[in-house]
Amino acid sequence: MDSKGALSIRPARQSRRVVTLAGIWLAVILALGFWWASIVLRQSARIAELSQMAGMPAEAVAAEEARTHRMVSWEGGTFLLLLLTVSAALFWYYRRDLRRARGTQAFFAALTHELRTPLTSVRLQTEAIAAGEPSQELIERLLVDTHRLESQIDKTLELARIEGGGTLAEQAIRLDQWLERALRHIVATEGEGAQLTLTVEAGLPPVHGDTAALQLILRNLVENSVRHGERDVIHIRVEAVRAPHGVELRYRDDGRGYGGEPALLGRMFARGVESRGTGVGLYLVRVLMERMGGNVAFANAAEGGFAVTLHFKAEA
Repeated sequence: MDSKGALSIRPARQSRRVVTLAGIWLAVILALGFWWASIVLRQSARIAELSQMAGMPAEAVAAEEARTHRMVSWEGGTFLLLLLTVSAALFWYYRRDLRRARGTQAFFAALTHELRTPLTSVRLQTEAIAAGEPSQELIERLLVDTHRLESQIDKTLELARIEGGGTLAEQAIRLDQWLERALRHIVATEGEGAQLTLTVEAGLPPVHGDTAALQLILRNLVENSVRHGERDVIHIRVEAVRAPHGVELRYRDDGRGYGGEPALLGRMFARGVESRGTGVGLYLVRVLMERMGGNVAFANAAEGGFAVTLHFKAEA
């Protein structure tokens, strides 16, 4: 029987407790509002009755009572609405922070698994090589696992840098000169698991960006395709074309695509239900593109597979 630890139980209990307290607070506010309104209206009716007994004209008494009703409706209603709005905003911020805390917890749990698997494999392969059983296959597997470790560490460090407010080393990048070299190297690290078709339109203008950030974006996309495409060999097609106000990079693979709503991808720790990843890769893609003045769109390709469109701002 599965059991949850304190880190899982406490946030759930705390969330239920806060929802309960929020409901009680809302009920108290509404009760106090109606109680205050009823007292004011009763006093207004009593004052009108006494005014009539004192000989005040009925029209003046009715006008004064109507003015009191308007005051209760507008001033009381405005104050109540303001109080409810502030309470709702505080509750929303709390829920957002709680979701982020849960996402962080899930991220570190997934990251621990992601690091443990290649570390165990590296240890076993190193022990085999140390025992005098070196082979080309062992060495290649060792290189692949080392690359996986490096990739996970790079993502974690970049996430920490971005969340800490770090800046990019932005410059003018000629994609027609840089893109093929960078992409070929990234795809080559995946071994025989990925094949690349690259088309670059001639005469593209330089784009505004950071080469290290762009390289991480491309590596995250390729790793996402290889890992979640569910194919022995994933075919990746990339096109760089001129677009209004910049350059568009169209990325497609022939994998299984994304089972959920692609528009939701790119959020903090967002990932598929069956995904074993950390949910950080595509979040970094979106954030880094926005930091460079561009944008990104995720979708399922009409012909099947996963599609990503990166729009880069042209260098002024």
